[in-house]
Amino acid sequence: VGGHGDGVVARALAAAGLLGKDGAGEDDENASDDDTGDGDGASKRGAVGVLALDPQRLGEVLETIAQVGAATGTGDAATALVGQLRERLRQVAARVATAQRKPRVLSLEGLRPFAVGGHWLPEMKLLAGGVDELLEPGSAAVALRWEQVLAYAPQVLVLAPCVSQSPTQTLLELERLAALPGWWALPAVRDREVYVAHHAFFSRAGPRLVVGVEILAKMLHPSLARDVAMPDGHGAFKMKMEPNRRCRPRQLHKFFQPWGGAGDDGWGFVETSRGE
Repeated sequence: VGGHGDGVVARALAAAGLLGKDGAGEDDENASDDDTGDGDGASKRGAVGVLALDPQRLGEVLETIAQVGAATGTGDAATALVGQLRERLRQVAARVATAQRKPRVLSLEGLRPFAVGGHWLPEMKLLAGGVDELLEPGSAAVALRWEQVLAYAPQVLVLAPCVSQSPTQTLLELERLAALPGWWALPAVRDREVYVAHHAFFSRAGPRLVVGVEILAKMLHPSLARDVAMPDGHGAFKMKMEPNRRCRPRQLHKFFQPWGGAGDDGWGFVETSRGE
């Protein structure tokens, strides 16, 4: 899957018997034991196939869900799920279409070094009513120098590093960011539009990317977007500090409060779910 043989899709294929233990079907030794030379061995075992998936854009992620469904004999359920996910994306786009502004968004999936998320993330930002001027849809993630971050001057900053186990862990990185020159001059920081979120909604190909679009829409346009029920254990934080106030770098994490994704300002909470 994606050339690596790991991840949720790979595990699903393995459980369905479509991937061998080595990620490439049955090993040669086992295959040769039953091979009588007339093809009967293969027919008795049943054909074992490998489904290689490497989606780069959001639409391709949805297509892989249908492909996995067809390969595992659950095509109808997969088709229904994809239809539901597409409809949710259409609803998000329709709700934010009337927004008077489309903020410039920077989502960092790496902080050491800085890295901006690519592949499907530029599309996710566009669907959520934002702008990504750094990457085109489908582009690979790229490393950034801090000077590039300053030059980009994001109006909304989303911190969701892939190596972080949780948003709470990411809060520990804020001290290093706040100590960098120009941090307090970033428009997102100045306007308190800095979020810490779980990377699962942005970095993993699967249905949760649609939740990620809904979360982004609520971050960018809280009065327009539908409320989001944050899945258990995957909460988010948002910067909350009086205008024009600053603090010492080591104190910055204290000014990030749990963000629930509900209400006209996004600070409210709705009943949590177990995820997608």
